[in-house]
Amino acid sequence: MQNIFTVKGTIEEYISQGKLFPFPPAPKKRCHNPSCNRIVQFKKHGFYDRYFISTVYKAKIYIRRYICPICGCTISYLPHFCLPGFIHALEHIFGYIHAIYWRSGSIKAALEEQNIKNPGLDLSRQLVYHYRKRFINNISLMENGLRLVYKGVQLPEENLCKEERAKRLLDIVKNGPTTIHSFSQQFHQETNKTFLALCK
Repeated sequence: MQNIFTVKGTIEEYISQGKLFPFPPAPKKRCHNPSCNRIVQFKKHGFYDRYFISTVYKAKIYIRRYICPICGCTISYLPHFCLPGFIHALEHIFGYIHAIYWRSGSIKAALEEQNIKNPGLDLSRQLVYHYRKRFINNISLMENGLRLVYKGVQLPEENLCKEERAKRLLDIVKNGPTTIHSFSQQFHQETNKTFLALCK
């Protein structure tokens, strides 16, 4: 299981402090394992590393892990600038998807413009297409999540084509009352998924 927590500070501080970063304390909560399902005091269970790529950092970062002392199930705490299952920074992934959907010219031109704005990323057309496809396949999940995160939000009309609905959903998030980081964190808390989750 993965939880997302808000980093009080900058990405650089999180990275430079490594295992010494002041991570959230071990939670006391009901274990997510259905076979256990007890309220327990989780314990620290070391770290694991994962790749993280942004305009300021391209290497591995440490992720704090906690364990249920009864059944052994673990919880990982990801910093808010990460998107579970993806190595690129959340803000860059969202920015590229938004730019591709709201482009005025070709996909190639929009991608080149984003790569100039985000030096060092150089995302390929294939990768951005993958992000774009995941997003449009998750329109229903996105709409359900938006209803939970932004109470009373006005969603696009259902009779619109998927491309147009996707564009408008992206704009709702971009112009919403919170940052993309806060939205992603709340979305994950409400749905236990990310907006790019592989939904069957």
